[in-house]
Amino acid sequence: MSSDTRPARKSLYASLAGYALAAAALYWVFHDVNFPVLKRDIAHVNWLLACLGVFIDMGRYFAQSVRWSLLIRPVAKISFGRTFQSLYTGIFLNLILPLRMGEFARVFLASRFSGADYPSVFSTIITEYLIDGIWLAAGIGAIALAVPLPPQVANPARILGVVVLAAVGAFVFFVLKTKEKVLVSAGTKLWKPLRMLFSFVGIMRVSIRRIGRSGVFWPAFLISSLDIMFHAVAFWIVLIAYGIHLPLITATAILLFIFVGLVVPNAPSNVGSFQFFCVLGLLAFGVDKTSASGFSVLFFILITIPQVVLGWVMFSRSGERLYDIWGRLAALKLSMKER
Repeated sequence: MSSDTRPARKSLYASLAGYALAAAALYWVFHDVNFPVLKRDIAHVNWLLACLGVFIDMGRYFAQSVRWSLLIRPVAKISFGRTFQSLYTGIFLNLILPLRMGEFARVFLASRFSGADYPSVFSTIITEYLIDGIWLAAGIGAIALAVPLPPQVANPARILGVVVLAAVGAFVFFVLKTKEKVLVSAGTKLWKPLRMLFSFVGIMRVSIRRIGRSGVFWPAFLISSLDIMFHAVAFWIVLIAYGIHLPLITATAILLFIFVGLVVPNAPSNVGSFQFFCVLGLLAFGVDKTSASGFSVLFFILITIPQVVLGWVMFSRSGERLYDIWGRLAALKLSMKER
């Protein structure tokens, strides 16, 4: 097998595995569902309230864009409009491609728009994940103190909270505290793929230190809380519109549990896995499976439609084709291998 076909096959196998898991999850979600009751529940949805929830959820778009615009400022000169366009092109591609491949596409577009190197822009995505990890762990801790969580929700959430904090701490130590000459000397003695990783981390290290010293980290950190707040309130409002009456703090606990389940990349737009963890969370708080399954699908569709429309508009205005983006990403990967 040629070296060119191996990555393609690995990508295909990973995609097929993601689709298989999504299909299995959806099968479980709809197994034993009372479809006449499900049809009745859909007919009685308060659509005005549901649309209000979707409108509130769209506040996340602004919060995410402002956060990335702040984080990218120390490493690249790019307008807010171009940042927004790159971000929602990536979100759109995440909806149609597995394993969150849209994240790489948005970095590529922001790099092209700004002229900054790819690893420097990618460092801002890593910083976003670090921030999200801290907020997720903090949210799990706060909810656990305020709400008596069922064991099937509390135990995985606590474990992940500890893992997330440990991973954040390890990454920050490795990137910010490890000396440059240690990275270089270690990298020259390693297997070639690991040398690529060390080279990439070395560039990100400089960029992340620049972000930390620029004063934008803490404003971006605080703005990230708005992302969670908009999503939690929207989730709660659509729950009520569907006829499931739970307190806001309980709805937030279920949403954080869903976030825990979606940490690992899978099928496009997390289809299947979102419904699976949403139903599990609702069942843990006493919601019957038919109502939980119907809500999981309705909420997923409602929040996905605006993302598809806005993302498609941003992607179509980028002047890029999907084939061209992946071709250039492959060329970038090849150039890094040759270092």
